[in-house]
Amino acid sequence: MPGKKRVILLIIMVAVLVIAPILAFFPSGKSNDADEMMTIEVWQVDSFEGGKGSRAQYLADMAKECFSGERVYVTVTSLSAEAVRSNIEAGNIPDIISYGAGMYGIENVINSNGFTYKCWCRGAYFLISLNETDDFSDASSDNTVVNLGKDNFAEACALFEGLENADFAAPTSAYVSLIGGKYKYLLGTQRDLFRLETREQSYSAKVITAFNDLYQNISITCSGEKYNNCVRFVNYLSDTTEGVAALGLFSKGVSYTGAMGEAARASFDYKLSSYADEEYIKELKEAVKNKDLNYLKNLLK
Repeated sequence: MPGKKRVILLIIMVAVLVIAPILAFFPSGKSNDADEMMTIEVWQVDSFEGGKGSRAQYLADMAKECFSGERVYVTVTSLSAEAVRSNIEAGNIPDIISYGAGMYGIENVINSNGFTYKCWCRGAYFLISLNETDDFSDASSDNTVVNLGKDNFAEACALFEGLENADFAAPTSAYVSLIGGKYKYLLGTQRDLFRLETREQSYSAKVITAFNDLYQNISITCSGEKYNNCVRFVNYLSDTTEGVAALGLFSKGVSYTGAMGEAARASFDYKLSSYADEEYIKELKEAVKNKDLNYLKNLLK
């Protein structure tokens, strides 16, 4: 019996040594999900007020549609322009950035292979009155308040409209000043129209066509294996525009009525529609500060 046991043990050992290497060539039937999942990081910068809803959530929803059924996971994070610049200076760079026109500090990280940026939606400036039949002929710096906005150039828009000496206020304060009767007119954006509609307040509005910088752009900042999927997403976002109406913003194929309809169809004499470098933005601000409209126009050509 001891001898037979030794023979059986020897056979088992030989079998293991022969079969184990062969089995190594066959998959186990299990996969490592973490290794197969591609994660794309998107940063959203709200450089100007939207109309309604969240642009960050909209991007997240569009990403789910774009990569439905695929192992691509897109994270969308809302950041201020300052936070984006600080992160980039620290070496933290996402795969995609969605940002407002005039954004600086990102120009050196944008991957220009194929395209530098695309505009996926935009806003517009309006002169607004609570009088439904107003023709705005008496609008002046004395009776108008300007919605100063966030990182947009509302001051430049006011200069183009001859309202550079008007009072400027933060968005909500400017709106409250209008409905409170302190001012007859408000130079604001589509966001102010939705504020009035939410309040069920009648109004009239005239779209400003002399200047616009309310453009929401998107750029790719990565390379390598993620790049092609980033291109797919950016193209999907710019080609699938029906949902932009839910944001109260404008894009091709999105239609509105009234003043919003006029803004959707409008073209603009002067515009700031791309990212920029800090020196250029300083020049624009200096022109506005000095109320030098001719110099501002030259800079915007």
